[in-house]
Amino acid sequence: MIPLLYLTDKANKNLIPDEKGVESAFAEAGIKIDVRVWDETDWAPYDNILIRTPWDYSLKPELFLQKIAEAARRGATVLHPEKTVRWNIDKRYLVELSEAGHKVVPTHVEDGFRAGKLEKYFARYGTLVLKPRVGAGGRDTFKVSPQDDLSCVSVLAGTSVLIQPFVPEIETLGEHSFIFFEEKFSHAVVKRSRRGEFRVQGLHGGTVHPYSPPEAEIDEVTRILKSAGRDTLYARVDAVNWNGHFHLMELEILEPELFFRFNPSAMPLFARAVRHRLKA
Repeated sequence: MIPLLYLTDKANKNLIPDEKGVESAFAEAGIKIDVRVWDETDWAPYDNILIRTPWDYSLKPELFLQKIAEAARRGATVLHPEKTVRWNIDKRYLVELSEAGHKVVPTHVEDGFRAGKLEKYFARYGTLVLKPRVGAGGRDTFKVSPQDDLSCVSVLAGTSVLIQPFVPEIETLGEHSFIFFEEKFSHAVVKRSRRGEFRVQGLHGGTVHPYSPPEAEIDEVTRILKSAGRDTLYARVDAVNWNGHFHLMELEILEPELFFRFNPSAMPLFARAVRHRLKA
């Protein structure tokens, strides 16, 4: 059996519910996983490392990147290359993909954010969504309108912030997520927010449902994924139908929930994809 350091965060040190079958699936592929909290563990004894669900990494991004760089320098197989991690945790990649010609929800980056900078975006879009340029799980993400008291976004002051128009279809049609292993489509789901909430994550009351996408949508998200030019063990492409057109919301290739429960063959497929990349 090949040992594999399987990294998560403290809140999920016993694995997220969706991944309870991962140990047996990986064992069948000849892999023995050691589930550890990413920032409470010495990575040095491990030759093979999978960054899986460290959902609090954005609270310590420098330490996170440092540990990945140190592992790479000593020759460990980190199943997410350092360059890929750096590219994906910085949501400026959305601007890059838009400039490459893909339909992306309009994305603007404001460094040294202050609320006064929102006036031109309110004039252009009306209601906005603000989120940290480096962040995860909907943390410090806000929906604001011109008439709102903007003191709620003071936590973002002085930081680098993503500004996007609010997409109302999120609350009606939901956000569609397409899961891939080694750039091959596996399955899809639709995530819906609870009434009165725009964030779709389960932490905020969102629900997840199976989704059977048309081939045209699969083809479009596959093009987006491949055009990113990144080495992806797995990926989740999040998109929304906005004004009748399919738009990218996020391209998650580091630590997305993969919704294994909606495709019984996905976990074994995942395990085999990992096995292909490991040092024996």
